[in-house]
Amino acid sequence: MLKILNLKMISSITIAWIGGLLIVIFSFSFVRVIQLRIQGWNLKKVSPLPLEGFFSIISFLGILLGLTVMFTGVLETFSFSPLNSLVSSLILALVSGIPMWAVVKQLLLEVKSGTLKEMVPGQF
Repeated sequence: MLKILNLKMISSITIAWIGGLLIVIFSFSFVRVIQLRIQGWNLKKVSPLPLEGFFSIISFLGILLGLTVMFTGVLETFSFSPLNSLVSSLILALVSGIPMWAVVKQLLLEVKSGTLKEMVPGQF
């Protein structure tokens, strides 16, 4: 079938790079959404929550998709099967992504409540 369509397989390294590119693009958009929410809170006292807006969810899911694609490419580089790589990558992305969503949500709760403290290096 591939010979008929004259398609070549994409290398696993290329898949990993595509995943990394997706992570960078969607991370910038997610950070921008968070930045705009914090600016809205500082200027107009508009609550930074709920975090579950369209753009924040889409950009965060894009980050998880990028992680999944990147991990899939990396695992295929180490001779894992494509299906095992995909399943493992999806689990890794969810295990790392769900706690990160909670951290960002907690950060915005601290911004809203005014309990956010400046982090000074060397002082705990």
